[in-house]
Amino acid sequence: MDILADLAAAFTGRKELLSFNRAMAQIRMDVRDSHGQPLPALCDEFFDLGLPVDHCRLAQSLLRMIRDDHGQSAARSVHLIRDGEEIGSWSIAREHAEISEANTGLRTPPVAA
Repeated sequence: MDILADLAAAFTGRKELLSFNRAMAQIRMDVRDSHGQPLPALCDEFFDLGLPVDHCRLAQSLLRMIRDDHGQSAARSVHLIRDGEEIGSWSIAREHAEISEANTGLRTPPVAA
């Protein structure tokens, strides 16, 4: 009977699809407020497709979307977690630090040659 199931799986392609799904990890998105407390209504999980992604920039985009969608959102940071390990994060504080750093670089006079 297993031989028939294997043949059916090979014929329909389902065996490969099922093994692909089993190999896919999940990423948990933790959204936190200014005190570092999770905001459960905004937290979510999604499949990690294993694509080459800068997870910090992904967290940045997700935080921007959440804050844009919820207007006066309490969301202050997004943390992406795979298998219990943080793989990327972004926060409002980091956003302000990057902007400040960029603005400082613009104001610095060039070094004389």
